[in-house]
Amino acid sequence: MRLYVSPTSPYARLACVMCLEARLEGLEIVILDPWKNPPELLEHNPAGRVPALVLDKDQPRAITESLLIADFAVRNAGETDRLWFKSDAEHQLGGICFGIIDAAAAIMAGRMVTSGSVNDTAFDSAPVALRRQVAIRRSLDRLERMLAEQSEALVARPGIAAFLTVIVVEYLQMRFGSAFDSADRWHLADLVSALRERPALAATRPLFTKFTPFDPAGAR
Repeated sequence: MRLYVSPTSPYARLACVMCLEARLEGLEIVILDPWKNPPELLEHNPAGRVPALVLDKDQPRAITESLLIADFAVRNAGETDRLWFKSDAEHQLGGICFGIIDAAAAIMAGRMVTSGSVNDTAFDSAPVALRRQVAIRRSLDRLERMLAEQSEALVARPGIAAFLTVIVVEYLQMRFGSAFDSADRWHLADLVSALRERPALAATRPLFTKFTPFDPAGAR
């Protein structure tokens, strides 16, 4: 199997983390820049987006979109009970996390449309960008309240909901620095601190430029 990812995409990172946690055999991780429309990515995902998981080199079949890849990983590894959402509360937390990721990604797309660079922040003062920023802060505050009841269980038996939370925080820090940090969100900070060095998360932290295989059995 070959998993196409980028070193910055939180969607790709989730797929990568879940495949690693599920210990899929023969997994090869390919790091590329989807903005450059690499032919090998377009061959497997005409949308030109990461992640894309190619299942068979001889008869290429590809699964795209992070949640579908995560679902494939946990089902094929028999790890549903350990790695998937364990309750309605975790499903709710996951939805909040995806809302934050989508809002942040929309700001990045706006930057690209406005100036051609995700590092140019001129777009951030536009009304639509400001609305997304307010949504991110509001959602982070909701996460904090939810983690007041869930964080202990998430750290004790981490799965997709816990991983999404770490991915959200580290993506925001990479793209926006400390703009969305708050000392009042200490449950969120504690969860990230407890899990960020877990091998699958540490190996895929944003801006990683190579992937070094590790034994994910130690992540249990």
